[in-house]
Amino acid sequence: MWMHPRTMAFRLCVPALLILATPLAGCATGQYRPLSDAGTTEVEQLKENVYRVEYRVSAFISQEQLDRALHRRCAELTLREGYDFFHLAQRHDVLGFSRRTAMTVTLYKGQKPTGGVDLYDAKEVLGGTGSTPKPN
Repeated sequence: MWMHPRTMAFRLCVPALLILATPLAGCATGQYRPLSDAGTTEVEQLKENVYRVEYRVSAFISQEQLDRALHRRCAELTLREGYDFFHLAQRHDVLGFSRRTAMTVTLYKGQKPTGGVDLYDAKEVLGGTGSTPKPN
């Protein structure tokens, strides 16, 4: 049976594209992976109360969803290490086949430090409303 070359190419390409897109669909769900599942390259201690935290998601996830996941990861780290507040600095974003953000996170205990530093309350971030947390 004769088939037009464009039709044949279309019939061959569609299944191949579906096969390639299927693994990406799982990445696009936006499911948060808890800190307990993080690898050692995702959380690195730099000083006693300073860490480098990296979070990766599919390139199909919005920047807002990535920011929410990063804040959640930092809040989990803060509470796990026995601290109450965290401050984010030195952000580094990379967008390619995946979306990746790395931040330097400074942790604080006890009363909220005074001054002009934007601090996040870890308990509020984890108990949050689902929106990007606002600094305290």
